[in-house]
Amino acid sequence: MKSFMDNKGVSSSLTNMVNRFCEQHNITSPIHKIYDVDERIPLTEWHRILTYLNERYQKPDLGIALGKISRASDIGIVAYLCMSCTTVAEVFDLIQRYQRIWYHISNVEVQENNTCIRYTWQSPAYILAGDLHNEARLVNDTAFAMIVNFVNHLVEPAHFYPLNMAFSTTAPSSTQQHEQFFHCPVHFNAPVNYIEYDKAMLQLKIKQPCQRDTQILHRILEKNANQLLSKYPEDADFNEIINRAIIKAIQQHRSDIHFVAESLGMSSRLLQHRLKQHHSHFSQHLTQIRKSLALQYLEDASLHISDIASLLAYHEPASFNRAFKSWTGLSPLQWRQENLNQIDYVI
Repeated sequence: MKSFMDNKGVSSSLTNMVNRFCEQHNITSPIHKIYDVDERIPLTEWHRILTYLNERYQKPDLGIALGKISRASDIGIVAYLCMSCTTVAEVFDLIQRYQRIWYHISNVEVQENNTCIRYTWQSPAYILAGDLHNEARLVNDTAFAMIVNFVNHLVEPAHFYPLNMAFSTTAPSSTQQHEQFFHCPVHFNAPVNYIEYDKAMLQLKIKQPCQRDTQILHRILEKNANQLLSKYPEDADFNEIINRAIIKAIQQHRSDIHFVAESLGMSSRLLQHRLKQHHSHFSQHLTQIRKSLALQYLEDASLHISDIASLLAYHEPASFNRAFKSWTGLSPLQWRQENLNQIDYVI
């Protein structure tokens, strides 16, 4: 089964923004491939690109800096669709509807009261696994800085800003640039992810060209966007839900399908049926997650093999040893010795 990040990704049009940033800061571009216009960059590769830039930029506001120089063309077809909207609310509806085309990380849900609207999303499975917090923060910063920058261009001379923002990832060394750019409090290590807007902000009007031309262009772009959307089915979202449930179960020292199914509010038989519909099996998800977590834990030399077995919800170390050897051809101890030696050599 694919890694639980392989089904996520971002639009290849973002490479233009990356190359522009590299030129401005005298950084050698990490982009080594010419992407097709409608191609997506896998999330693992987007993580690599942002980490590369962050190591060379060496400031806590990389995502903000990228957002500031972003253009509509970097968002791609979704941005051009948004240009035919009449209000910011319509823009956000389109961004959410076509999220899988330009920035598919986690599904967004909408909550509202009398005065504000809150967009919330679940932390990706790898965050629940305790991994890639820095990468996830860079991904979030870049996405929302791009959106705020784009919408502000659409509503000029008015100004568009959130009311409040919260992320489950760890905080950067300084949040000053975040709060200056977004003009609102930005919280990290939060129990939930959300971005909140005053309803009045969502009623701001969009600058528009000739109405007739706009309607024609909108129909053309919408047809193309729907075709692109069909390339990225919602299976990935279902898989993400399953992966999150399994990780939470493992953290409670449970790995059986009955426990996971119950946490999702369904019977184990129904869960098996749903997995079969998505051409998958529970054991595939469990194995992939255990393997990913095992490799992460083995890099921590302070963790004993028996501790790792327990963290992965194995009843005994011998079961973990057998499983790990079937995945890698090595025992956990052999893998640790070989890989830690390689790390020491590089250092």
